[in-house]
Amino acid sequence: MNEDRCYHSATALNGVVYLMGGYNDNNDSRLRTTECYNPVNKRWNRIAPMNNLRYNFGICSYNDFVYAVGGYDTSTVECYNPATDKWGSCPNIPNGSSYYTRATLLGNSIYSLVRYGHNSAPCLRFDPREQRWYEMNMTRDTPDGFELVSYDRTLFYINDDSCKRLDVRVNTWESMPSMHIKRKYFSAVIAADNIYVLGGLRDGKYVKSVERYNISNNEWTIIDSIEIEHLYGGTAVVDGDFKF
Repeated sequence: MNEDRCYHSATALNGVVYLMGGYNDNNDSRLRTTECYNPVNKRWNRIAPMNNLRYNFGICSYNDFVYAVGGYDTSTVECYNPATDKWGSCPNIPNGSSYYTRATLLGNSIYSLVRYGHNSAPCLRFDPREQRWYEMNMTRDTPDGFELVSYDRTLFYINDDSCKRLDVRVNTWESMPSMHIKRKYFSAVIAADNIYVLGGLRDGKYVKSVERYNISNNEWTIIDSIEIEHLYGGTAVVDGDFKF
C-alpha cells in the first residue's frame, strides 16, 4: 500500500478493492486516507480521503457506493462514489459515538453491530433509500474484535469464543458453533455459502490457520494456513480470491 496502516477496513466493489482509514502506529495518528487496488494491473492508487478520521469501523458496498460506518470515537457515516471520487455524508448512527463498529449488506439494507464501550452491542439497520436508521435486537457479551458477515437472510456474528446468527425476518439471535481456535483481531469474509476466518492473535501469538464455516452443515473446519502474519487488517473477496 501507499501508507502504513492498521485497524483499517476493506471491501470490494465492481472488481476493485477499496481500503480506508485505520491507524498509523508510526505517527500515532488516526487516518482518513483511502486507497484502491486493481487486481488487473496490481497497483494501489490513492483516492479522495474520507471526511472523517476513523478506525475500527464498518464498511460495505451498496448500489455502486462504498459506505464507511462509525468507528472509534465517532458516530459519523459517509459514502464514497467511485465514479466521481467524492464522499457524501449520511445520517449518523444512533446513540452517539461508538467504540467499535462492523457493517454488512443484506438485501437493500446495511446492518451494523455497534459497541459503545460496554459489552452489549445493538444491531442497527440503515436503509440507504430512506436515509434512516432502525434499531433491532441487541446481542450481549460483545468485546471488540468481532466480525459481522451476512448470507441469505441471516447475519453472522463471529468472535473468539462465541458465534451467533440472527435471522432478520424474526429478529432473534441464536447460538452457533465456535471456531476451533480462539483468536482475536482476525478477518472474516463470505465466499459462496461459506464463512472464512483468516489470521488473528491468540495468547500474544499470530494465528496463521484458516477456518471455514459451512452454513448449510453448521460446522467449522480448519482448511489451510496463510503465509503472512495478519491481524488488525481488512479482507475482501474479488472473483473468488481473498485480498488482505
